Amino acid sequence: MENDSSGIIRVGGKPGPEAAEARWALALTFFFRTVSLLWIIEGLEQWRRIVAPATGSFLDLSPAAMSATIFFAVLNPIAAVGLWLVAPWGGVVWLLTLFAQVFVIVAKPSFFPFGGTLKIADGVLLALYLFLSWRANSVSEGGSTVDRTIARLRELALGFLRRG
Repeated sequence: MENDSSGIIRVGGKPGPEAAEARWALALTFFFRTVSLLWIIEGLEQWRRIVAPATGSFLDLSPAAMSATIFFAVLNPIAAVGLWLVAPWGGVVWLLTLFAQVFVIVAKPSFFPFGGTLKIADGVLLALYLFLSWRANSVSEGGSTVDRTIARLRELALGFLRRG
């Protein structure tokens, strides 16, 4: 009798590229949703600065600080929604706000509470995003362009060393 396993139900994911692709896509989705919650908190903080400032009035701020506050109060929640939905535009808006946040921290460190720490956290988030995106894309495409370039450079280096 032949071993026919077509009717067997297996618990767990299928081994192979589909399972690896699903794991990295899930990790990227989890990352997006976690960052989305952080960006909602940051957006609410900016709205608090507008509606109920700790000292003085919103109108007492400099025009640059008012513009930055409004920019982040509007775009942070939009980025958060896009990230939560895992929409491509959400990642774009998030990256825009992330780079704007770093720019503001560099230009005026006192604008954000914990400016230096926030700059490091933004760098870590960006690095983690790039890593997760790279891994998710390399699994789904059977190797990303970066992977193929590294492999080609490795081949060229080995060929050069063998000749020399």
